[in-house]
Amino acid sequence: MGYFDTDNIRDSALFKGLTPEEFDNIFDRLMIFKKSYTKKEVIMRQGDIVKNIGIIENGSVTGTKYHYDGSAQIIKMLGENDIVGIEAVHSTFLTSPCTLTADSYVTIVFFSYQDLFEPALLTDRCRDLLYQNVINILSDENIKMMYKTDVLSRRTLRERVTTYLSIIREKRGSDTFDIGMTQEQFAQYLCVNRSALSKELNAMRREKLIDFRKTVYTIKK
Repeated sequence: MGYFDTDNIRDSALFKGLTPEEFDNIFDRLMIFKKSYTKKEVIMRQGDIVKNIGIIENGSVTGTKYHYDGSAQIIKMLGENDIVGIEAVHSTFLTSPCTLTADSYVTIVFFSYQDLFEPALLTDRCRDLLYQNVINILSDENIKMMYKTDVLSRRTLRERVTTYLSIIREKRGSDTFDIGMTQEQFAQYLCVNRSALSKELNAMRREKLIDFRKTVYTIKK
């Protein structure tokens, strides 16, 4: 296992509940490989056939959905311990729903999803835990998409901003939080023009509704 950061991998939601011995037994038997990506490098393209899943060892990743009219929309942001490709391996056609791009220098540990559930590899307890973890991960992804649907259903830009920031405040339990997106990325997430978003955010700051610095926002009212 030498050069792999097994602590980060073990902390992934996929392996939640496994004992160190159970994790090591699974990890040792998988055909694991690590890949590195530079900033802006594509990790997985929308429509790619996916057979391997990966756990982000370090760095951050953006998932972008591209449309036929040339527009793009950010649908997810991933960081350390998060999993790439898990939705694809559970889909009918095994295709990636979005393009994943490195936001920074990124390393990802990949392995075959099918091999993970090889009968000879797992005890019944481990198999049950892994299946439950996969269900939880996919359920969390579904909830995130429901949040986004709620945000995009708002008619005005201010309503979209307010709804999104309120959701994050509720999840974090604090009026100040890091959304993990630049203004350009935030604009893509909200499906609006960056200049329009910048204008609205500055107006909301002048009205003392919010404050922000880089990716950190504070709701004041």
